[in-house]
Amino acid sequence: MSAVLDRNAELTALHADIERKSMFPFWATNAGPGHDEVKRLMGAAPKAQAHLWSYDEMIHPLLVKAAKLVTTVESERRSLILVNPGLAPRRATVTTMYTAYRLNSPNEVMPPHRHTPSAIRFGLTGKENFTGVEGEDMVFGPGDLVLTPQGAWHNHGCVGDDPAVNLSVLDLPLVENLNAVFFEHDYKEDGQVRNKQSARVTPDYSERIYGTGGYLPRFVRHHRSEHSSPMFAYRWEPLRELLEKHRDWEGDPYEGLCVEYVDPVNGGPIFKTMTFFAQMLRPGERTRALKQTASLLLTPFEGGGRGHTLVGGKRFDWKNFDTLAIPANEWYEHVNESKSPLVFFVASDEPALRAFGLHRKYGRTAAGDVEKLL
Repeated sequence: MSAVLDRNAELTALHADIERKSMFPFWATNAGPGHDEVKRLMGAAPKAQAHLWSYDEMIHPLLVKAAKLVTTVESERRSLILVNPGLAPRRATVTTMYTAYRLNSPNEVMPPHRHTPSAIRFGLTGKENFTGVEGEDMVFGPGDLVLTPQGAWHNHGCVGDDPAVNLSVLDLPLVENLNAVFFEHDYKEDGQVRNKQSARVTPDYSERIYGTGGYLPRFVRHHRSEHSSPMFAYRWEPLRELLEKHRDWEGDPYEGLCVEYVDPVNGGPIFKTMTFFAQMLRPGERTRALKQTASLLLTPFEGGGRGHTLVGGKRFDWKNFDTLAIPANEWYEHVNESKSPLVFFVASDEPALRAFGLHRKYGRTAAGDVEKLL
């Protein structure tokens, strides 16, 4: 008995010495005192939690206050980042992505910058949100999606007389974990620092060149960005029309009617790290439970009706413009409780998982059995 006690005491001392020297003992094989190293290792990394941020009650009031108190001189990017309680203080809404909301005051446009994280802007309110990307000046409204690819000079703002709100999704947490975050300011043309990029293409370039599916013009170069789709603006109207045309389609039992934003040249996701969807739930529709290794950021955008999502058995009642974080490996299902269709805007880190061969997807059948979907 004393030999066992002596051994446990020596193991405890050994493990303490290893920890002091910034190492980890990965050899524990059973539970008990002094043998919890595997449990500690598996639980060492913080994990994202399912969490809902209310736009009406939380986000919008703070945006209005910030617009009054924080001038553009003090900060060129007056954005409100959603921080997951399980990952705080990291700037992360799920492990690999974050959502940020921004209220642009009338007629304010920020100077250009560029960075290694990829990003999108999705219009919520106001018809004159502005983003200029590599010489394409895009004015956008509710439901429009605008890309700011990795390494592309871009600036943001509002060019109208009314305030406008948009949300951003960035892969910054992933890029940060890879120690590859880089920002650059002081945009130059002809050797001179400028506060605005000169227009090099027409404002409707994305729609004119790529706005007709199934046809690809050969009279332009399509390598505007080696890191993203060359189509920098995806308009809401044709996407919403596509969903409406298939409103009576059977759809997918796990995802309803889901349409992905894709690169019009190669048909793949618009970024190498993130992809985006518009997802419609018909009146009264309830999706079957789904689980995957990808993380999701879900924003109810259109419908205004009542609905909820169950994540890991916990219920989240959402409204338009809220954001719901759905962490990887959690069972989730959506319910439309209203008599009108609802449309979500969804961001996923699925491409990053696919690149490493780590994307898995499972569904629960009507009988309650688990089936592999990928």
